Amino acid sequence: METLGPYHSLLAPPFILALAYLLSMLIPEAWRPRYLLAPLADSLARKTNKPGRLPQQQRLAGTLALLVVLMPVLLLVWVVTRLAAYPLPFELALLAWLLPGPALARDTDSLFSRLLSGQKTQARGALAHWTVRDTDSLSPLGLVKAGIEVQLEQARSQRFAVMFWYALAGPLAASLAWLCNELSRHWHPGRPEQINFGHWPSRLAALLMVPVNVLLGLTLSLYGNPLAPWRARYQLTGPGLLRSQQWPQLCLACSLDRQLGGPWQLGGQRHLRPRLGPTTLPEPEDLLRTRRLLSFATWLWLALLFLLGASLALTWHHLH
Repeated sequence: METLGPYHSLLAPPFILALAYLLSMLIPEAWRPRYLLAPLADSLARKTNKPGRLPQQQRLAGTLALLVVLMPVLLLVWVVTRLAAYPLPFELALLAWLLPGPALARDTDSLFSRLLSGQKTQARGALAHWTVRDTDSLSPLGLVKAGIEVQLEQARSQRFAVMFWYALAGPLAASLAWLCNELSRHWHPGRPEQINFGHWPSRLAALLMVPVNVLLGLTLSLYGNPLAPWRARYQLTGPGLLRSQQWPQLCLACSLDRQLGGPWQLGGQRHLRPRLGPTTLPEPEDLLRTRRLLSFATWLWLALLFLLGASLALTWHHLH
C-alpha cells in the first residue's frame, strides 16, 4: 500500500476495507469482539447502575461506565496504529475483527426455512440472540419484520459505521463508533432499568450515526424509487436523532415495497414506533431480499470510496 506514494491516504482505505470485509467472513463467530464486550458491559451495569439512585446519578454512572470502556480500548488502538512500524496489518486485522461475519446470514436462512415450515417457536429462537427486543410473543409477521430490521441494524451499526468512520478519520474513529453502538445496545434506554444509565451512551452513538444513517438511507433508496422515501418522510416521528435512526429503515421499506416498523416490546413494555413505507406487509422472502440489498450497498460504498479517492488524488496531482 505504501507504493501508492503521496496519495496513500486517499487510495488505501477502500482497498483495506474491501480486504477486511472479505477476511471478516473467515473469523469464527466465537472470536468476535461483541462476545468479549458483553460480559464487561453487563458487569459494569450491575456494579454501577443502582436502581435506588436519582436519575441524574444514574446518568452520571452510565457516562463513567462508558469512559471506563472507551478510554483503554481507544488508547490501545492509538498506540498500536500510531507507533507500529507497519500499522496497516494491524488496521486490517482490527477492521476484519470489527466487521460482522456470516453468522446472522445463517440464522436468517434458518428463520426463513422455519417460517416456511410453520415452526414458529423455533423461528423466535433464531432471532433472540441478535435483537434487543422481546421475541417470545412475535407472530410470523412480527418475526419477518424483526428479521429484516435486525439485518439492517447490524449492517448499519457494525458494517457501515465502521466503513464510514474509518474512511473519514481512521481506525480510532471506527473503533469509537463500533464501541458506542455496541454499548448503547447493551445499555439500551428502552429497557426500564437502563432508561437513565444508557441515556448518554445512546446519545453519543446516535450522534455518530447521523451521517451514516443519511448516506445509508440514500444508498438503499437507489434500489427502488429514490423519491419515495422523501415523499414518505412525514412517517418519521420523534426528535431529530430518532428520525435519523428511522431514515434508513424507511428507505429500505420503500425499496422493498414493504411496510416495516410498528410497535415492539422491550423488557416487557410496549414501545410505540412508526410504521414506515407502503401498506403492503412483508413476506418471508423479503428476509433474503434484504440481505441482497445490504450486500449490494456494501460493495457500492466500497466502489464509491475508491472512485472518490481516485478523483481527489487525480485532482491533487494536476493542481501540484
